[in-house]
Amino acid sequence: MRFLLETEQQCVFFPVHQPHAQMDIAVAALKSEYPLSVELFNPSGTSAVKTHNSGRHYFKYPEVDGNFHEIGDFQLCISSKQIRQPVQVSLIIVIHEKNANNIDVASNLQRIKSNTGYDETQMTLQKFEQITLNIDMHLQVMKTEQAKRAFVEKIDRQHIETAFEMINFWHIMRVFLVIFIAGFQVHAIRSLLTTK
Repeated sequence: MRFLLETEQQCVFFPVHQPHAQMDIAVAALKSEYPLSVELFNPSGTSAVKTHNSGRHYFKYPEVDGNFHEIGDFQLCISSKQIRQPVQVSLIIVIHEKNANNIDVASNLQRIKSNTGYDETQMTLQKFEQITLNIDMHLQVMKTEQAKRAFVEKIDRQHIETAFEMINFWHIMRVFLVIFIAGFQVHAIRSLLTTK
């Protein structure tokens, strides 16, 4: 999501339905000279995470997977005290809905309840379940890492494009300045020759 930060502080609300959900949050100003402060508030209004004055922020909440937190509408506030003009801000929030066993609820993987008597089929199903859960956990990690890398690449690309535009602008200005100085010198030499 991209938006303009036009006042000193703007807040975004988003719902979280699982008490063990993990949130990956990335915030960046598209121009690095605008440092941002980011603060995440619990549904009760207490501050959960606070970061200060940087062009880029990335954090996850809770820091330890599977930790309990409140459910409801979380509030993410982004502020900048040095704002002189609207600042473009890029925001990515990824919510992994997990249960108390740190298993992604969205995957709909059910644990097989085993009885005291194990037969070969139950053992095979348990192994299959463990392998499937393991693959699911690795896929979630890969998904998070891909989101982080995509976010960083997007911001880097925008910084490079901005720098390229500035280089082109000043190069064109320098060419016009050289042409202007050359024209002024030709005019000055002509005026000197005609006065003699």
